[in-house]
Amino acid sequence: MTLKKITIKDFAEILGVSTATVSRAFSSKGRISDKTRKRITDKAKELGYRANIHARNLGGLNSSTIAMYYPELSSEEPDYFISEIIMGINNILAKQGKNLQINPLVLETPEAVLDLCKDQISSVVMVGIIIIDGAKSSREMYNCAKSRGMPCVIIGPMRDVKCNNVLFDNKYGAFLAGRYFKNTGHKHPAFIGGHLDKDKQNGFRDGLRLQNNEIVKVGSGFGFRHGYQALDVIAEKHPEVDCVLCANDSMAMGFIKAALTRKIKIPQDIAVIGYDDIRPARYYSPALSSVTLKPYSIGETAAMLLERIINGEKNIQTEIIECDLVVRESS
Repeated sequence: MTLKKITIKDFAEILGVSTATVSRAFSSKGRISDKTRKRITDKAKELGYRANIHARNLGGLNSSTIAMYYPELSSEEPDYFISEIIMGINNILAKQGKNLQINPLVLETPEAVLDLCKDQISSVVMVGIIIIDGAKSSREMYNCAKSRGMPCVIIGPMRDVKCNNVLFDNKYGAFLAGRYFKNTGHKHPAFIGGHLDKDKQNGFRDGLRLQNNEIVKVGSGFGFRHGYQALDVIAEKHPEVDCVLCANDSMAMGFIKAALTRKIKIPQDIAVIGYDDIRPARYYSPALSSVTLKPYSIGETAAMLLERIINGEKNIQTEIIECDLVVRESS
């Protein structure tokens, strides 16, 4: 008899063992007797069960792999902010002789995907995890890791998490952008929204010293296309706008591209500031002014913090990455 698409949970139940025992059976290490290992692998051949990539590589993963879970905003465009965080994490892990396993969590994560991630934690496939807050399932992943004693670091302001986390001040970063526009004489600001941007809106308002109803708000998205489309709304409904803060750099680049297509001069007609300061920002034309959250440093800090937790430290004080405004040609 051959079972197709059998999961590790199904297979473990058939054998009457835990998923962790099944995972160990497919590794070259782990506390499991040769007899039990042989029984499991023989049964796998009989039923047609194949260990997934995590189980096949468990010998290396069990003691050296860090898993990262992040909110995947869209499959249409790359998330450069997350990519640079990953680069920072990898830089530290490489020096520690560890590997990074990357796991996207869509904003509404299907239960099957969430169950797989939880099963990986339960099976001790990794030695620690880093979770970037932003998806509803980020909290569930954190709770799962905490209940199993898995070393864990949170990137972002997850509610009620007061330690073992890395934060960046979105409100202050947007405040710097608003203050810059005010000091440079701009009077008709607009904010192009993104995902989880309430703090940015409030900071921008405070920096400008204006009321909410004095700032044009365009609910957009998170990618180049959304920024490009936002220019259409501003040009047609709010032609008085003379400065714009975009919730991320990708939208700012899309906005600038659309403006130049319409013969709108940047920054003479509309000054533009992006957010995150991803690496392409400085090479764009015009070079993009941006609030730098230092994503590479965020990744490095998270990886170093996790290593301290793995080594036995508990309740480590929150690490805060300071942001700044980098002024370039677009403003």
